[in-house]
Amino acid sequence: WYQRRVRVTPKTPLFCHRPFRISIDSLVFLGYPFQPDIESKSMYNIVFVVEKDTEPYIMESLINLSTRMSVALAYEERNNAYVTDNLDMIGRYYREADIPAREHINPHEIDEMEISIIEHCPFKEMIEEPNSLPANLAEVFDSIKHNLSANVLINRTINFSFFIDLNEVQNHDIRTTVAPFESFVIVEDRATIKKNLNNDSCPGLIKLLDLPRPYFRSLRDIAFSIDEDYDEVRRAVLALVRWRKALIVYPIVSTNEYMVSHAVPISKYPEHDEVFRENFPGFNFYEELSKFSVRKSLSEILDCFKDKETIQSYKMIVVWLLRRKLLVQLFAHVYIKPAHDSNLDTTSSISCVSIAETGDYRDLNLSQGDKQEPPLTPDSPTKTGSYPSLTRGSNINDQTRTKNFRQFLSPSQFRRLKDLQEVDGIMLTNFAKVLPHAHAGRTFEEILWRTNLQQQDLHDIIYRSFNEFLVTVRHPTSLY
Repeated sequence: WYQRRVRVTPKTPLFCHRPFRISIDSLVFLGYPFQPDIESKSMYNIVFVVEKDTEPYIMESLINLSTRMSVALAYEERNNAYVTDNLDMIGRYYREADIPAREHINPHEIDEMEISIIEHCPFKEMIEEPNSLPANLAEVFDSIKHNLSANVLINRTINFSFFIDLNEVQNHDIRTTVAPFESFVIVEDRATIKKNLNNDSCPGLIKLLDLPRPYFRSLRDIAFSIDEDYDEVRRAVLALVRWRKALIVYPIVSTNEYMVSHAVPISKYPEHDEVFRENFPGFNFYEELSKFSVRKSLSEILDCFKDKETIQSYKMIVVWLLRRKLLVQLFAHVYIKPAHDSNLDTTSSISCVSIAETGDYRDLNLSQGDKQEPPLTPDSPTKTGSYPSLTRGSNINDQTRTKNFRQFLSPSQFRRLKDLQEVDGIMLTNFAKVLPHAHAGRTFEEILWRTNLQQQDLHDIIYRSFNEFLVTVRHPTSLY
């Protein structure tokens, strides 16, 4: 394409201040031409070149970035000829390098000439010159490339900020909600994240980045400890997740169960092994990861250690593995047992129950079913054993209770429920609260939060009083 004399910059002012997209072979040029003012005879472009198969949303984001930078540079050009002075500087460096005009170069020698330009022209000086346009552009490019965000002070005057939101690109796999009983883990260097933040970022976000080891506490407890409103903390965490700087996790407690994740290919293990040895001397990466080749609770491993220092170190190993998506947590999902005369769509429940009965966990990446009741969690991140809901599950009347029974239970299950004489009215009401969430296959922790039940009460409903109607299966959830 070097041989094609394509003029990207429009000749007429009518095309200024309008985004363009030009495809040449396998490349796409994205830009936004602008004139600093009406009387100016010069037009400028900030152009991004991407592969043709780049996601459309990324292309739109780069056009937006070019547009916003053009506005900032046009403002500086009108005030102090910032762009003109920098272009003169770039021209001076080119003249010093004695670079011949492109039309005098043999097309077959262009690649070698480009290499010669990079080797002999002092580009490094151009980028390192304080507050220069090349330095600003290089900083924006590096920040967008590595962090998907940029926060640059252009010519010591304009605070320029931008980020690319991948929520619309990668399979919509980014969390858009977070519950008070959940927590988060930072996946990138905190100092780098703070550097790329706006100067007017919310105080709650700064406090979260300064908070040591937030993954040991729930968001509700974190909000209380940093003296911030919970909604403010929730929005800050979701912003970090949206920027791919954090992951939402369940607080690290000894009853958590983990298993090796297939999200990271084995070919990447040597890279992780090298970093692991630097961070955790005395531990072997492959040995520690192999401990989770089958479903295992954290307490099973921590019971092997006696001193508190080693126990704390191992918890940090788990956090390290979660941060790199090498481990996945398993949750107890509650389902309604399907019946032969059920009118509900129980496809998911049937598959989960059949897995629990046959022990075939290949599709769900599990090792075995819940044959026994799971232990209660005294080290749950809340102090009272219940999770106060932002939308509390208030008591329901008899009419709503009967409606839930008829809606979510089959006729035979409903008749069987009426035969249970030993169950009192309060327990039936709580069971009616749980049914809609069991139909949705929600986790034990989420049902606690949504219904505002006590942990012991929900445990009795699932595993004792109504165990012939409900079943739990432990498997990863797409929310984590």
